[in-house]
Amino acid sequence: MKKAQQLIIVLLICLTALSCSRYCCDLPLPLNSITATKNGLSWKIENATVKIKADSLLIADTTISPTYSEIFRINLSFNGAGNYALAENNVTYKYIAGMDSPYFPYQLDSTYSNTFKITDYDVNAGIIVGTFDLRLLKNPANSDVRYPAIINFSSASFRLYLSK
Repeated sequence: MKKAQQLIIVLLICLTALSCSRYCCDLPLPLNSITATKNGLSWKIENATVKIKADSLLIADTTISPTYSEIFRINLSFNGAGNYALAENNVTYKYIAGMDSPYFPYQLDSTYSNTFKITDYDVNAGIIVGTFDLRLLKNPANSDVRYPAIINFSSASFRLYLSK
């Protein structure tokens, strides 16, 4: 009887170890989450989309509501996991006052060492994970003092499921 109990315990441990995926021990994040520190404050997107089409990767959030008024996109040539150099045309960030126009655009600061890294790309699970650090400058045509001259996204991370 004791040997049977020991055998069952060993089998349960083996089954548990074999059924564990590489993401099982990560703290769960909401689906398609992007988190960062934006100008010193916590910032989060929970409804971003990610698509890979041909050799392009598009991460976007274009939700506009009375409480959320930003457009955020990263679009770049995609080669799988690794570090990516960013140019001004790779990043779009716009702020919208309420739900009205006009958009208040920002552009990538080319004097800053902007980083974008994909740390994991699992084709079978349809998941893409990574980090970024960006500095954006307010468009010089925007003289509205309600919007900061510089926006820093630091300690940013994303965990996104690919759109079909």
